Amino acid sequence: MHPEARRAAILDAAVAEISERGFARTTSRHVAARAGVTHGLLHHYFPDHDSLLAAAFEKVALEEIDEVNAALAADLDPLTQLREVTQPYGPGGGQEAYRFWLEAFAEAYHSAQLRETSQRLSRAWHELVVGIIQRGVAAGVFRCEHPHETAWMVVALSDAFALQCQIGSALAPHEMNEVLSRLTERELGLPAGSLSDEPA
Repeated sequence: MHPEARRAAILDAAVAEISERGFARTTSRHVAARAGVTHGLLHHYFPDHDSLLAAAFEKVALEEIDEVNAALAADLDPLTQLREVTQPYGPGGGQEAYRFWLEAFAEAYHSAQLRETSQRLSRAWHELVVGIIQRGVAAGVFRCEHPHETAWMVVALSDAFALQCQIGSALAPHEMNEVLSRLTERELGLPAGSLSDEPA
């Protein structure tokens, strides 16, 4: 097998193992067994366990970001784009992708490589939201003096609500989304209900 194909197969195995076991319980030996390679060969591609976990997280996160960008490219209306990214689990990988992000963030406390990867990918997601807000301001749809700050608010609240959904909060996802939508509408000078599924 070509080295790049082998590396991709190992990453696919890592993603599958993490999806089943979680970051904390996945070992390099689990991944090697699933990929059908020796433990030594796995470490030829990924020198240590942390680099393997970081690469698996990056794979899932970048695929989600690419999927979101593709979905947004289909509609150039900034309001529609913002509505998409503020829905529960958005247009990307859904609940499973969110779980990957949240577990990676938790594990990053113990891993410098995961921490660096998490920070870099969070900035990429933040810039995606900044771009939507800036396009909305330019089009006269949004009123916002500080797009970067507002984007961080949207990203941080989305992460917080996703965490609450994962742990079984008494607040339903649609209720959390209503709170996020109302706060975002206020920040951007939008009429109430603009970010609902069926805007008024």
